[in-house]
Amino acid sequence: MLHYGLTGYRDFAREHAAFYERLRADEGSLPGRQVLDVGCGKSYWLSLLIAADGAHAIGVDTELVENRRGLAKYRHILQANGVERTLRTAVWDMLFARGYYREMERSMGRRLPHQAVDLHVYDGVHLPLPDASVDLVVSHEVFEHISDVPAVLNELARVLRPDGRIYIYIHNFTSLSGGHHIAWKHPDTRPSRMVAPWDHLRARRHVDIPSWLNGLREHEYRAMFEKVFEIDEWRVTAEEGRALLTDDIRRELKRFSERELLSKGFLVRGRVRPTADIKILDGSDT
Repeated sequence: MLHYGLTGYRDFAREHAAFYERLRADEGSLPGRQVLDVGCGKSYWLSLLIAADGAHAIGVDTELVENRRGLAKYRHILQANGVERTLRTAVWDMLFARGYYREMERSMGRRLPHQAVDLHVYDGVHLPLPDASVDLVVSHEVFEHISDVPAVLNELARVLRPDGRIYIYIHNFTSLSGGHHIAWKHPDTRPSRMVAPWDHLRARRHVDIPSWLNGLREHEYRAMFEKVFEIDEWRVTAEEGRALLTDDIRRELKRFSERELLSKGFLVRGRVRPTADIKILDGSDT
C-alpha cells in the first residue's frame, strides 16, 4: 500500500477532480447550497472541492477527521481512533498530502479552503444534523463499507430538504476490483500477478484487505434505494476486466451476470420521496 500510494497519489488527485467535475455537470451550480459528504475520509477531498466551489461543505466520518495541523491533531486522533489510524494519518500527512492537494489544486485551478470544511464524527448511522437541513448528499466509494445501508438511507431522507438530492457513487463488490485488494486497483492497466482475478468471489485466498465490505450486490442496493428515493438515474460508470474474464472464470462465476462482473461501480442520482411514500427499513426488510 505504501508503494502504491507513493506512485499513485497524483493519479488519485486527478481522478477525484474528474469525479467532482462530473458532479457539477450533473447537479448544477453548488454555491450557497448545504452539501453533506458521507464518509469524507481522512483526506476529506470531496468536501474540500465542494467548499472551494462556494457551497457549505459538511463532512461526516465514523472516525475523527481534522482539518488542522500540528501535534494536537495527532493527540486528538490517537484518543479517538487508536494507534493504527493515527499512524496512517501521520504517514498520509507526511508523505502524500502536500503533493496530492497541490495536484488537485492544479487540476481544479483554485485553492482548497481546508478551514472552510465543517467536519463531524458520526456513529455510522445517525447524522449529527437537524431535519430538512441539507440540499445535496454526496458520497464516493463509501456505501460498500456501510453495515446498515437501509438505516443510513432513512437518515439521509431525514436530513434532506423536500427538494433535496442524492449523488452517491458505489464501488461494485462483484467487479474485478470490488474486493478492495490493493493489487487490483488498476485492473486493466496493471493486472496483478499475485492475486487471481475475482479472488474475492472465488477461492478467497487473499482476504487481508484494509477495510470491511458488506458484500451487497447491485440489485440489493437498488431495492434499498428505491424504497426511500425516487431514482432519476442509475448509471454504470465504467467497465473493467473484460480481457481477464475467461470462459473458465465465466463458468465458475455463472451465478453472477456479465454486467455484475464487469461494472466497476454505479452512480445513484435521485430525490427524496414524499414523506408519505417512505417505508422505514431495518435489516429484516432486505
